[in-house]
Amino acid sequence: MHHVLIPTDGSDTAFNAARFAITLFGTDHTRYTLVHAYLKPAYRNALLPRMDTGREAANKLRRFERRCRKHADGVMLARRTSPSPLADVLNGLVAKGRGELIVMGTQGEGNYGLVGRNTTAVVLGSQVPVIAVPAQWRPTPVKRILLASDGGPLSKASLVPLIDIARRTGAEVVVAHVRDNAVTFDERSDRRVLGALLAGIRHSFVTVIGSDVTRTLDELAQQGRVQLVALVHRRRNFWQRLFTSSKARRMALHTTTPVLVLPERP
Repeated sequence: MHHVLIPTDGSDTAFNAARFAITLFGTDHTRYTLVHAYLKPAYRNALLPRMDTGREAANKLRRFERRCRKHADGVMLARRTSPSPLADVLNGLVAKGRGELIVMGTQGEGNYGLVGRNTTAVVLGSQVPVIAVPAQWRPTPVKRILLASDGGPLSKASLVPLIDIARRTGAEVVVAHVRDNAVTFDERSDRRVLGALLAGIRHSFVTVIGSDVTRTLDELAQQGRVQLVALVHRRRNFWQRLFTSSKARRMALHTTTPVLVLPERP
């Protein structure tokens, strides 16, 4: 990975995500861009929450940059502030070739225990992989990655970021065939296909059927001592529900495991 985007609101949760990114991808061959999107008020109103001005946003981002540099000396950092919606800013940078992956906290400032609206918008609208890092995450080596498979088609292109992380860390990939109903599926065929896609990467398989996908993933992550959960985001299946309000709330509250969301590729 060569260019990572790190959205930040200056909070400890955002810094936690920055630490995760820098720990995972290092400082030698990776560039990072800190992105702070702020809402520019159309007019002042004493009854509305105070919003950053452009100058305040720039100062906040400079303070956050100093904090990151203190954590990792020699890290290559750039800054970007914008009064546009965060998802639009990130997609714009990606379109210009200035970002290959996004790492951000699951919660915004003052929003602990919930998946924030910005994170939801970014995850569901991004054209590049997104890693959402819970506020409860604590630094630990990535030794095992849980890849949640829904039985749908997978391509090598979809899994490239996951394979890169597995090779970078030497982690084992545990493929979890997760079903939200009892519909039968060809398990052996699934395993043959995924085994070929993960050739050269240590991997294993487990099959779980459960009506609550979020809870199932949480339990697998905890029981298997997994440091990263990965899933492919399809537009029309139950992964979409992971980032709707009720399920996202439970996931944020009960897991300390970052989630890697991979865009579906042909």
